[in-house]
Amino acid sequence: MPITRRNLLLGLAGMTTVAALPASAGAGEAVRLSGRGFGTGWSVILPHGTGAEVPEAIAETLAGIDAAMSPFRPDSGLSRFNRASAGSHVVDRDFASVTAEALRLAAWSDGAFDPTVGPLVGRYGFGPMHGERGGNYKGLTCIADRVGKADAAMSLDLCGIAKGHAVDAVAARLRRLGHSDMFIEIGGEVFAGGVNNGPAWRVGIANPQSGGVACSFPISDLAIATSGDSVNVYEVDGRRYSHTIDPGTAEPVLNRVASVSVAHRSAMTADGLATAMMVMGPETGLARAHADDLAVLFLLRDPAEGLIAQASPAWLALSS
Repeated sequence: MPITRRNLLLGLAGMTTVAALPASAGAGEAVRLSGRGFGTGWSVILPHGTGAEVPEAIAETLAGIDAAMSPFRPDSGLSRFNRASAGSHVVDRDFASVTAEALRLAAWSDGAFDPTVGPLVGRYGFGPMHGERGGNYKGLTCIADRVGKADAAMSLDLCGIAKGHAVDAVAARLRRLGHSDMFIEIGGEVFAGGVNNGPAWRVGIANPQSGGVACSFPISDLAIATSGDSVNVYEVDGRRYSHTIDPGTAEPVLNRVASVSVAHRSAMTADGLATAMMVMGPETGLARAHADDLAVLFLLRDPAEGLIAQASPAWLALSS
């Protein structure tokens, strides 16, 4: 369906791609927490209040992920792995589970999502990794608590999936503290758990051109991740260079996709899928989404209409 100024839902501005919209009138006052961690901003809404332990628990969870997976920290587990020799290396449990999911998504997408693309991202000025070339995910292995690489020069980059993992990890920590109703946003990736003082959480997908809301709908116990080129982008001689790299061409993605949103039970999986779909494009991406019953929304640039939405059947069922 075309998205134009006449049918665009306005009223929510900001840089995040997905946000919680206000609860219905009469809902109780929610506790809203926010901060910075894992190199980005985070916010949490808890409808039924919270104790003093929650902010500390969130900060501790994000600090642990940062220590394990940050490419910006030379002392992180990820950086140590990237400096290590070829072969198999013992890593912590979270590092291994995120790497395993990254490799699963790489195989599923035929390399459209590739966790060895970090040096290529760095080459275009979007990340801290350096090297002559990206690697190939097939040179990585993950078995239990051991991650291996075929070549010492290979670099593992989990930035395309780690924010989603952080959302899942914070949600799990909050559940252990007794919370079932929650809204979590970390760097634009979100999870809505339970309800928002009665009604379901209502989320809005941002229009990447106007900053308004392209569409909104209720969700519960579901994550949404969005990949796009409205942030982390620069232009040279009329060409846009986005931070999403196509591993097949070793260059930034160049297509008419403004953003891709994916809904999934796991924010980590949604995060990786959104990156893969950005590279695959609408034709291949929607065909794969239809075959695997994935909820996917593409917002495509169109010279006449501005933005055009193309969605998988699972997304249409979710948002109807």
